[in-house]
Amino acid sequence: MNRREWLKSMSALAVGAIAGPSLLAVFDAHAASQKPTAKPEFFNPAQYSLVGAVSDIVIPRTDTPGAVDAGVPLFMDQLFKAVYAKADQTRYLTAMAAFDKAGGKPFLQLDAAQQKALVTKLHAEALGVPKGGKPAPAADFVMMTKKLTMLGFFLSQPGCTQVLQYDPVPAAWHADIPLAQAGNGKAWAVEAELKI
Repeated sequence: MNRREWLKSMSALAVGAIAGPSLLAVFDAHAASQKPTAKPEFFNPAQYSLVGAVSDIVIPRTDTPGAVDAGVPLFMDQLFKAVYAKADQTRYLTAMAAFDKAGGKPFLQLDAAQQKALVTKLHAEALGVPKGGKPAPAADFVMMTKKLTMLGFFLSQPGCTQVLQYDPVPAAWHADIPLAQAGNGKAWAVEAELKI
């Protein structure tokens, strides 16, 4: 083994040692959220309803299940309880409180159109922040919730099997096939990276 191969191996080992436990904790949180008897343990009932409403705006039910159908709010609850550090929990709850006041009255008291408009406005605001800048807490809440909603949804059974291409036992390789046989343009289910 030459020096270059050794360095590549050590780098891969270091990344695996750091990322492995985090990824395992995410999968544990997902498994805990899928239990039929699971109940929110981190969020209080009002916070849990708020997270559910926002995640439903991010991935609504269409011809496929939405985020709430896939158990995303409970996944997020378990993730904050078991994975995130106290500072990240505090940041999220502080941003949630700012978001809840951003519409002039509590978010859950707004009608559906007002809720969607507020989430859309704050999402655009967060995207407009220059690289390296920090969005306002309410916009930060929308972005964090969006990322966690997408993570939870695409780890779920409906997200992996009904939205992404999923083949539990991949078959033979075919060199040239029509798009209709190659998933009709859907992306393949892959491992997710967790960043807030």
